[in-house]
Amino acid sequence: MGCCFSAPDDDAAAGELDPVSGTHQFTIRHYSQTKGIGSGKSILSRYFTVDGRTWYARFYPDGYTQNSQFVAFYVQTLYKPQCRAVRARFVFELLKPDGSVGYSRRSDRPCKFDRYCNSWGFRAFVTREALEGAQLGVLHEDSIKVRCTVEVVNSRRKGRGGAGGDDRARVGRAAAMAPQSDFAANSMRFFTSGRAPFDVKFDVDGTIFEAHGLVVAAQSEWFAAALYGHGHEEKWAEAGMPSIPISDTSPEAFEGVLHYIYQDELPEELIKANGEAEMTRQLFEAADMFLIERMKRMCASRLRGFIKDDTVRDIMDLAKAHSCKELEQACQTFLGRRRA
Repeated sequence: MGCCFSAPDDDAAAGELDPVSGTHQFTIRHYSQTKGIGSGKSILSRYFTVDGRTWYARFYPDGYTQNSQFVAFYVQTLYKPQCRAVRARFVFELLKPDGSVGYSRRSDRPCKFDRYCNSWGFRAFVTREALEGAQLGVLHEDSIKVRCTVEVVNSRRKGRGGAGGDDRARVGRAAAMAPQSDFAANSMRFFTSGRAPFDVKFDVDGTIFEAHGLVVAAQSEWFAAALYGHGHEEKWAEAGMPSIPISDTSPEAFEGVLHYIYQDELPEELIKANGEAEMTRQLFEAADMFLIERMKRMCASRLRGFIKDDTVRDIMDLAKAHSCKELEQACQTFLGRRRA
């Protein structure tokens, strides 16, 4: 990784026609719990796509280097051998609760993302004191909203002469102006409106939950197999069962799973009402059981905040039982510091 203040690369003179840009907005929840993970350790956003490439944002709550007073933000592309190098500018913006920009920083020139360096950013983005202060107003209810914009300046969509090249250039400009897809949000809004009747029931320790089969199956291979089978075997609906029995999880955890499936976020009110540490653990186990990897990783990230002298062994056992290397490594790191 490196700092964005790089020297221009050799192909800078080729021009910067027809840039393709994309914006990704995400929320860092429970910011106070992210502190203490260690310098050089980052939290990843969900991936987003710009110019046909996969990108991530990285947040370093304890700084990029040791003893830093600054938080760091980096943007990274998922590099593959068949991908060519690209040059891109980027912007990170911290948003206030009303959506206005409270603080932002922009790369001073395009940076080259290639197999030698696929991550660029700001080591000294803003001090933690300023980030947490009232003047910027970006820390609200222990959460921070971040907007990352990437602009690829040597897009592969750029034409190189001829009428076909002009057509591709126009396509590139149209892609840059197109807003982000709202298909998923619109679909979930429709399903949660109550206008679409439920078509599946689950029995969890005597508590009945109703849902939409296609929705839960789309988010979980476990539900897909339970509802629609793996091939030609009998499916749930064809078996004449009034509901699908669910064992090895609690009604509260199953409610949390359904909340995640429909809302794409963890059930904060449910977690607070049932004890954050215990409920997060149950949701972690349920996410692993129902093969919902993103939910599992989100829970694992929160469980890291509960690693203490009297809990580290139990959390490590939990991580090993559910094959979560990141959480297991966090426990090992804690134990290593304690021995030191």
